[in-house]
Amino acid sequence: MTRHRSIAIAGFGAALLCNYWLLEWWLSERTDTPRSWISDLATRTEGTGWRFQLLAILSGLAISAFAVLLLRRGHGALRRGLLALLAAGVFATVAGASPLSCPEGIEPGCTLAEDPGDILHALATGGEIAATVLAFLLLGLTLRRGGRATLALGVIWLLLTAVTGLAYLSGDVDAVKGILQRASQVLFGTWLALLGWWFSKPPP
Repeated sequence: MTRHRSIAIAGFGAALLCNYWLLEWWLSERTDTPRSWISDLATRTEGTGWRFQLLAILSGLAISAFAVLLLRRGHGALRRGLLALLAAGVFATVAGASPLSCPEGIEPGCTLAEDPGDILHALATGGEIAATVLAFLLLGLTLRRGGRATLALGVIWLLLTAVTGLAYLSGDVDAVKGILQRASQVLFGTWLALLGWWFSKPPP
């Protein structure tokens, strides 16, 4: 297998793994896709939570490994964008390894314990969002192939993420936050697959 082909396959693999939530209808004991966060699937009180904890960790590791693979071909300013992508993968891994105490979206009576696990998960999630925004921006500004598409996808991803965050303030958004978050994750996965495709091609 050539290095170029391995880059494309790694991007596609990372894209699939970061959308592990697609398995929720088969692997989770209960789910509420429209109203629940993806992280609700892996909470400590769910009997099947360990499955999604493992998938979340593998997802973060796959993103990190993909970024490391791309770093071998990145130079100058491009490396900063790839390092941001690597940071997003590391934060995702930490968030996956620190599941929440209960599923807020699936279980209406859930009140987070606000223990170290919950706090670490919240901090890692915030870091992941910030690093992802930075990766979209830096790569969008430096990629010769796919730069404009990256910026466009980044703007849509940021808008979806921002609207999803309004779930804490709006009941209407709260009722569909799961769909919005999953849509942003599909968009992110699509971008990873495209990155693999772009980097697998000879320089323009």
